[in-house]
Amino acid sequence: MFGYRVPAPDEAMLISGRGGGAQGAPFKVVIGRGSFVTPVFRKVRYLSLSLREAEVAEQCVTKQGISLNVRAVIAFKVGNDEESIVNAGQRFLSDQDQMSLLTGRIFAGHLRSIIGSMTVEEIVTERQKLATEVLDGSKAEMVSIGLTVDSLQIQSIDDMGAGYIAAMAAPNNAAIQRQAKIAQAAADQASAEAQQASIRNQAEFARQTSVVQAQYKAQIDKAQAAMDMKKMGITLARLRHCHRPSIHQAHKHRTMGRITVDDLLAIARAAKSRVNP
Repeated sequence: MFGYRVPAPDEAMLISGRGGGAQGAPFKVVIGRGSFVTPVFRKVRYLSLSLREAEVAEQCVTKQGISLNVRAVIAFKVGNDEESIVNAGQRFLSDQDQMSLLTGRIFAGHLRSIIGSMTVEEIVTERQKLATEVLDGSKAEMVSIGLTVDSLQIQSIDDMGAGYIAAMAAPNNAAIQRQAKIAQAAADQASAEAQQASIRNQAEFARQTSVVQAQYKAQIDKAQAAMDMKKMGITLARLRHCHRPSIHQAHKHRTMGRITVDDLLAIARAAKSRVNP
């Protein structure tokens, strides 16, 4: 429709001209709905309500006189109420990027002031306390220009090579390194003990295996000797039965150096005595 305007969800529509806004404001504020704008007699401008960021990198001096380089990021936006939109619109409507610039300057001043009342130890170990105090100190100024702060993050704190912060951390670093060395020594000792135990177990297993193998071999040898003796006994018995030599033949065999049945029997008895001592 001609003359009907609707702002984006993250914008405030400011309609100026012919009567202005409520409570003496120089423009009418419209959020989340449309409005009819009379051509020629009224003018429309838009103010962003989206989240913005401002970065601060400031050199500050602590309570102890030590210089620190502090970096921080501020997340902020124009307030959603009509008063905040009017205040922000009167200051930033023509150049809305100035919001980040002015916010950074405001927080830089309060950051210097708060850090000047704290020691390095407090700043390093209590960053949240530092951020809270800076937020509380800047809140009134930010409200007066129509801005609200969502968060303040202290990104880094550097003593610019003075070595003060490193010296603070030295005892903790030494303790950590000492504990790491103790843990490593304990691990090495446990590993050595495990290796020695493994070697002992392997040696004991080899010894037991040798004993079992020797016992098994002895049993096999004994069984083999018994079997040989049994076979020899059967053979001798057959020889006795089938070949009974005369006295003359036996005498002849003995004189000729041949082995007789009696000799074989003697050999068998000797073998038996070795198997069953």
